[in-house]
Amino acid sequence: MSQTAIITDEQMPLDIGSLVSLSINICEPLPAIVSGADERTFVLQTAGRLPAKVGDRAVIGWSIGGELHELRTRVVRPYGLASELTVSRHGIITRTGDRRGVVRFVLVAGGSLLLEDEQEILGFTHDLSIHGVGLLLEGTTPALGTRGGLEVRDALGVLLPRSTVRVVHTSETRQEGVARVGLAFDDPGRVAGATGRLLSLLA
Repeated sequence: MSQTAIITDEQMPLDIGSLVSLSINICEPLPAIVSGADERTFVLQTAGRLPAKVGDRAVIGWSIGGELHELRTRVVRPYGLASELTVSRHGIITRTGDRRGVVRFVLVAGGSLLLEDEQEILGFTHDLSIHGVGLLLEGTTPALGTRGGLEVRDALGVLLPRSTVRVVHTSETRQEGVARVGLAFDDPGRVAGATGRLLSLLA
């Protein structure tokens, strides 16, 4: 039986800027980033605001090494003036294998996929989740299993710093010569990062 305990950094290696999802009381999750942390709490900046009060149930989701994880915990400080709330590190951590339940958010921006042979492929994103990014590519489509580094940006700068990804899905689109490529975050040592401006675009 699972027990409530302090979650260690080794179990949940979230850094400042890590991309996560947050659900309160089983509401639809919102994208969020870790904006602060100490030995007992995490401060999360969210895209928009969820109805939340002290003691509410919170579920934080993230992906590392292609695996999805969740922390089931509680709100310890609700929103203030900023779109940030604080949750406890106390909780139950689980590994979830069902990627079909991951909520995707529409994101249209430029994507740069740098392959291991230093070839750069440029495209446009069409969605984003804690598991990965959907990319529209024209021309050569990388094979399933191909690994590389993905950076997402718009005219004002970087939205998603370059992160290790792996091609997990490819399909044709109605536009001739354009393929839809599913990229999963695949770094075994860190959770993909994001910027606050990315959250503002997803709000």
